[in-house]
Amino acid sequence: MDASALLDQVLVFAFTFTANLFASVSGGGAGFVQFPLLILMGLPFATALGTHKVAVVFLGIGALAKKKSSNYSISRSVALVMMLAGCPAVVAGTLIVINVPTKAAEITVGLVTIAMGLYTMLKKGFGSTGVENISRSRFILGIFLIIIIGMFSGSLSSGAGLFSTLTLAMVFGLELKRAIFHTMVFVATIWNAVGAFTVGAVTAIHWQWIPAMIVASFLGAYIGTSLLLKMPTEKVRVVFSIVAMLSGVLLMYTALK
Repeated sequence: MDASALLDQVLVFAFTFTANLFASVSGGGAGFVQFPLLILMGLPFATALGTHKVAVVFLGIGALAKKKSSNYSISRSVALVMMLAGCPAVVAGTLIVINVPTKAAEITVGLVTIAMGLYTMLKKGFGSTGVENISRSRFILGIFLIIIIGMFSGSLSSGAGLFSTLTLAMVFGLELKRAIFHTMVFVATIWNAVGAFTVGAVTAIHWQWIPAMIVASFLGAYIGTSLLLKMPTEKVRVVFSIVAMLSGVLLMYTALK
């Protein structure tokens, strides 16, 4: 391996570890850092998308490896929505973006993500308690939002984790840490696996960087989840808000570049 290739591996490991460390604490945001940097390092859009998705699966695995000792349980109704509505949306979003990447959508998502971060920053007590039963209309709204988020996960690969966490907390009534747990299970692990398989079937994946990214994703997620389990919900809310706002700014900057 020459010096240039070695430097690429070190850079890929460093930004992948950092992105997944913060993502596992906040419930998302790895795609805002990891995906644009893969493009800046020279990968074509579709190849960067597939490479990112393969690696981010291990964000979910790393987080779940640590969370298996926690007392968080999976909501059956949320699981059905994430699988039956979310997974097909991921496939649809991936197939669409392979042919029609759009900067306008990235800018829009960036603005919404910044607004989301501001809302959760100002909303004291956000996600501190869960809601046991929600109305039918609220549940239907949640299904619609999960479909939209699934398409974002498959296409833009940025914002799905944060939007999922926010939707699971605000609409489905999950406590913030439990919402992050569900995001790690379904978005980080299952949705990204589905997206990686879909992208891999229609375009190339940059396998040379995958080993370093897998190790960095797993370690970042494992350490980040260790911090999450020890942090009070109020501090998790602040981290979520900051990551959301910075992610939105980075996504808009990348789109405008």
